[in-house]
Amino acid sequence: MPLSSLKSRLSALTGPKKYAAAFGLGAFMTLSLPPIGAFYVLLLCVPGFVWLVRACETKTEAFQTGWAFGAGYFMLGLYWVSFALFVDIQSFWWVLPLSAITGPAVLALFYALIPLAAWRYRAHEAAHALMLVTAWAGIEWLRGHVFTGFPWNLTGYTWHYLLPVMQANAAVGIYGVTLLTLLWAAMPALPRKFVPVIMASFLLVAGAGMVRLHLHPTEQSGAYTVRIVQPNIAQSLKWSVEDMWNNFQRHIELTASKTELKQPITFVVWPETAVITDQQQFTEIASHIAMNLPAGSMALFGGLAVDSGKYFNSVIALNKKAQVVAAYSKHHLVPFGEYIPFRKYLNMTPIANGIAGIGDFTPGGGVTTLSLGDGLPRPSPLICYEAIFPGAVARRDNRPDWLLNVTNDAWYRKSAGPHQHFETVRVRAIEEGLPLVRAANTGISATIDPLGRIIGMKPLGEGGVVDTILPKPLPPTLYGRFGDALFFLMLALLAIFGETQRLKR
Repeated sequence: MPLSSLKSRLSALTGPKKYAAAFGLGAFMTLSLPPIGAFYVLLLCVPGFVWLVRACETKTEAFQTGWAFGAGYFMLGLYWVSFALFVDIQSFWWVLPLSAITGPAVLALFYALIPLAAWRYRAHEAAHALMLVTAWAGIEWLRGHVFTGFPWNLTGYTWHYLLPVMQANAAVGIYGVTLLTLLWAAMPALPRKFVPVIMASFLLVAGAGMVRLHLHPTEQSGAYTVRIVQPNIAQSLKWSVEDMWNNFQRHIELTASKTELKQPITFVVWPETAVITDQQQFTEIASHIAMNLPAGSMALFGGLAVDSGKYFNSVIALNKKAQVVAAYSKHHLVPFGEYIPFRKYLNMTPIANGIAGIGDFTPGGGVTTLSLGDGLPRPSPLICYEAIFPGAVARRDNRPDWLLNVTNDAWYRKSAGPHQHFETVRVRAIEEGLPLVRAANTGISATIDPLGRIIGMKPLGEGGVVDTILPKPLPPTLYGRFGDALFFLMLALLAIFGETQRLKR
């Protein structure tokens, strides 16, 4: 179907048909996300959304159209969240409508604001498309920050198959890449005179990325190496008292296995909550881990810490002498997963007990650079959900040498969720110019260099180890120095350009 015909048909839709089309476009746009990454669907979905909202006659209609688009996008894009409930669906079946429908419907309210932000420009084709893209990118930034933030499935993650384009994250971050992606995708909704310039910008970004990759081959950090342990334990067994020892022994066996690397192992990394006892109280567990570590290595593993009756989701650094040399506690907890917001007014203890296993966790002190002693490269630990937040994974005043992400994606089985999580974390490495080591219970575990290249990986649903070098970090990137400042500059320039187009008319 020619674009002019599609534009006419979408613009002519009214009432339920318009909202159904918006919902369908939003749902179809999820194909651009990992693991599929069909970025070309954006060339239909973004212009289609522009044409639908431009034809709205009232602000109420525009709001509802934006909400319908967002509902399709988030309901399909986050379907896997509900998989966590099926670990014990008999107890939590009643939560299913909340996770599958209510949650995405609330997130869709952010997209409902997009048409309203560009409302005054709808009489001018070029200005409206440009301002809609500007508003969209700006509201995505808000979605990533308000109410603790949820920057999941940003449009910029569509490029995970095109590493040269991903390099732009080192300069403008994922919000900047999202703005560029929306602008590129909006080409069919813009006058033809804009197309050469927009195409040239894409080629410039891709070309610069290719040059960057060529100039920075993967280098080893000193003589340091990493062993990532992926035990592949089903979530139904992970918290089982009867299986606790077998689960622990699975980690031990993989830890003690031989390596094919020529250099000895420096760090052994276990996933989130690999040990579900407090190391300070159960010293025999720490001794057993240390005894099975490769000679001269150090263990970094996810475990629980207990202090004065408070539970902490932690990363523990344990040396060969069974000494805890450093520890970190997760500070950005998952709402309704690791704690219940507004518990004083909303008592949902059964949900917290079922999802977290022990009820509410207590947050730690914030982003930390762990000092491991003996001149060892210092990691910034990120437990699961914490790694999705741009600009909040490494200290600026005490820059780490690498990023360490431990997680348990077994909740979500072989769905899109673990793939989306992995690609999100991969972008953090590019943004910061830091290598990243990721240990997941059931996958995806990997070592990633500072430019996002995967140098060793264990896929979803497989058990085993990943032995690799520890890559050398790059100097601080533009994004690492200035955060989202360049994104806001891009946002302001595009808004000014959109306003000039309106004034020209």
